Amino acid sequence: MRILKQLTFAFSLHSFIASADTTAPKLAELADIYLKSFHEEVKKNDKPEDHKESFNKNITDVTLSPREERVVVFNEIFAKSNVYQDRHKHIGTVLNQYAWNDLHLFCGTTTTPDYHFLSRINKTITTLGEISLATFVSAPIANLDELIQRQQIVHYLYRENQVAADLKNQLQNYKKVEKGMLSFWTETDPLYNKEYDKYLTDLFYTQNPISNKSATSLQTRKFWLRDLWNIYSNYIWYPLLGAVSGELVVAFSPKELTHSFYYKKFYPMFFPGYGLYHISNLNLDFDDNRISNHSIRNNNSTGGMKSVFYFYSAGLTIHSLWQYYKGYRNYKEYSGVLNHLALRMADIQTFLITAKQINRLVQDHPELEELYGKQLVAIRALLASSKEKTPIGNLLCYLEELPLRSWSYFKDNAGKLLASYRLFVAYKDIFHDAMYELGELDAFVAVATLMHETDAMGAPHTYSFTKLLAPKEHSKPCFTFTEMWNPMLDPVVAIGNDIAMGRETSVRNVILTGPNAGGKSTFLTGVLETILLSQTFGIAPAKSCTMTPFNKISTYIDVTDDIAAGKSLFVAEVERFQRHLSLLKGLKKDECCFTIFDEPFSGTNPKEGEATEYSVLNFIAQYSNALSIVATHYPIIMLLEKNEPTKGFKNYKVFIHHKGRGHKIEYTYKVIPGESNQAIAIDILEEEGYPMEMLAQTRDILKHPEKYQKDFTTYK
Repeated sequence: MRILKQLTFAFSLHSFIASADTTAPKLAELADIYLKSFHEEVKKNDKPEDHKESFNKNITDVTLSPREERVVVFNEIFAKSNVYQDRHKHIGTVLNQYAWNDLHLFCGTTTTPDYHFLSRINKTITTLGEISLATFVSAPIANLDELIQRQQIVHYLYRENQVAADLKNQLQNYKKVEKGMLSFWTETDPLYNKEYDKYLTDLFYTQNPISNKSATSLQTRKFWLRDLWNIYSNYIWYPLLGAVSGELVVAFSPKELTHSFYYKKFYPMFFPGYGLYHISNLNLDFDDNRISNHSIRNNNSTGGMKSVFYFYSAGLTIHSLWQYYKGYRNYKEYSGVLNHLALRMADIQTFLITAKQINRLVQDHPELEELYGKQLVAIRALLASSKEKTPIGNLLCYLEELPLRSWSYFKDNAGKLLASYRLFVAYKDIFHDAMYELGELDAFVAVATLMHETDAMGAPHTYSFTKLLAPKEHSKPCFTFTEMWNPMLDPVVAIGNDIAMGRETSVRNVILTGPNAGGKSTFLTGVLETILLSQTFGIAPAKSCTMTPFNKISTYIDVTDDIAAGKSLFVAEVERFQRHLSLLKGLKKDECCFTIFDEPFSGTNPKEGEATEYSVLNFIAQYSNALSIVATHYPIIMLLEKNEPTKGFKNYKVFIHHKGRGHKIEYTYKVIPGESNQAIAIDILEEEGYPMEMLAQTRDILKHPEKYQKDFTTYK
């Protein structure tokens, strides 16, 4: 009688389980599940860079895998966004803890992990939008006012095609740079490479963190140490040396050696190349000069002097060519470094431009401003900060005014560029909230896009706007779906079904039976996904949808054993039902619940399983503020409609046809009222090519069950 003891234990643990259920799933849990749908790439470790090669490093070459992008958004952006935390503080209070996995909301099966509910409805442009959409789906809400507000936003974007198109264009602009921007929040960004950071610091920065954020200080340092000393000096070194030498020679030579004589006869020799030409035309007849001839003639002949001058000028010219090369090389190096840095900072600039344009678009449309303006609080606060005389204000001001995508080494202010980089690294957290709001807008636009694209397919099924009923006006929960279809399927091939519960129908508990592969599970999950989308964005995969929002949405699907914890399948089922019983008991008078069950208590022998399922379903039917749909293969469960006429039980079924002479199975996937009497498991085995002798014995067992009866125990 172990099963009865386990069930008694289940009914006695309401208060304990209720307290455990109050722990809401967090963003980290959502990230953990969703990231499993992405392949994790293993990167090879790069060898340490030579300091001399650092300037050749292309810091614009950002390599983030799709999984890494989403890790950054989850862990570094949204997890640290105050706006995100505030707007999703009730995450996990409506859906039970199993729904994400039961419905494959964010990760598919082991063989197809990337095929899941989110992947079917995701029309976002940005990774920020994708994670925002995932957050919405993970946390449906029951607040009618907020639901209506969300629905109105989607409806406006669905109706105003041009506005939605303009918003998408802006989001596309940001998408082009999103990978580069997100990389700033990783430890592997090329800019954060230890060797490169040291190289950049040695070139342009100081050891003083305050000076490194001052555009004036950095621009001055760059001009004196890099421009003048490392570039310009290579081109003016010898002419400058000649001028200094001339002053010294004139100062310490006989008075007869004048400035005019020096600059006419000797100074041109300090100009590379031209000095050789000058010497060839140099008149070394000094008789006309006031310098006494013997001062020169006694030491040098005219020809000897020219030879010395030629040798000197040739050496100077050759060395100057090397200096010119060094100056040009330094210019290319510094220009390349700053140009790459400008391109990286241009990614941040593009985000700001996108935020500004989106804000302008919203403000330019009064109805949209009324609906959505308050959702852009963080973006507007960020944009307004550019007018402040603060480090953050300076950062935003620099990003607004610098021509980062057409950077000129000599014309543009490198001090502002260098300061903007260090300021951004120090204050990048201020972007978290604005980035979330950009993603949130993308999610709303994506829902409208989903509806438009489904309409454009010309399929028999599309999305519609849910008619949300006020719980205060309806004492009991209810919903009516017409031509509801499962969004996990292609709307071209999906089959629509009607279902109504609560309200005038008095149906609170649907018993769904029918043959294997007939569509029971697809119908179950389709109903719940319709409720999920209705309580997220106010849309439904149905021709029409009317419903009261549910305070609790629960799933009981695909329960598995836990070998590591020592739990058998049946024990796992018992514990799952314990939690559901606690949930029902904890409902307040004005709260309601919807649950789907897929073949509960199938993990034990059929007799005990069907007896348990019958009694448990009959017990939970006492909660009149709860609706449920149960798919089962136990025939006894269909008796609940007849045996318990006051508890809202109603039988529905899926059915099949046998087609042609070969009696090939034809699935209708239609759900209609009634009890099922079809069993096609053996037909499926036959179609799959199982041995005929095995199937013959199977049929014999079904035809003569008395020959094969054996009980596990005797009940008193």
